[in-house]
Amino acid sequence: MNEYIDIFNDKYEYLGTSTKKEAHAKGEWHRVFTCIIVDPQDETIVLQKKTPNRYNFERPDYLDISVGGHYKAGEAIEDGVREIKEELGIEVSYDKLVPLGIRQTVVTLASNYINKEFQHIHLLEYKAPLDSYQLSGDEVSGVVKVPVSQGIDLLTGKINNIEAKGIFFLNNKEIEKKLNLSIEDFVPNYLKTDQIFLRLFIAAEKYFKKNYESNLFW
Repeated sequence: MNEYIDIFNDKYEYLGTSTKKEAHAKGEWHRVFTCIIVDPQDETIVLQKKTPNRYNFERPDYLDISVGGHYKAGEAIEDGVREIKEELGIEVSYDKLVPLGIRQTVVTLASNYINKEFQHIHLLEYKAPLDSYQLSGDEVSGVVKVPVSQGIDLLTGKINNIEAKGIFFLNNKEIEKKLNLSIEDFVPNYLKTDQIFLRLFIAAEKYFKKNYESNLFW
């Protein structure tokens, strides 16, 4: 079934609708919901791993932002909160999120998959162990808790590896794993240009210190 999304010009002016597949093939501007989930109890940020073979092009099993997904045609910004439920099984209202601003970004992942996005970025404080996350397995294969301070040191080149723990959905059951992470484990295009991964980790650190402002990071 075709999924329709709203499309825009590069000034974020509405143009109409398109199927998601066509929008990526033609490189049309569209909106996405993005959210980082942080736990102030152990000062960690949650990253996800996508289920393998979800795309029609080769994409290694990188660590990705906590939650991300397309807005459907006609949806309001607040409606993007459904992605948290769909991907991680967490039901939360939009007023629990901290909006961090809009990031305009372009990346070509394959000849027929061009991402031109207005990313509406949010932060969600969620105090819970990883085994409380409900992974469907068809979209997200695992979640990993990364210590924010160590993550910043890794992303700035001060250290080469960090220890982390994750929960993975394998053979219809969840399995806990200990991981040794390096910079190669992160989505490469999130490490370049505006260094979105580093900026999100810094946003989390500022949040823990209660020293953040909406729209400060973009």
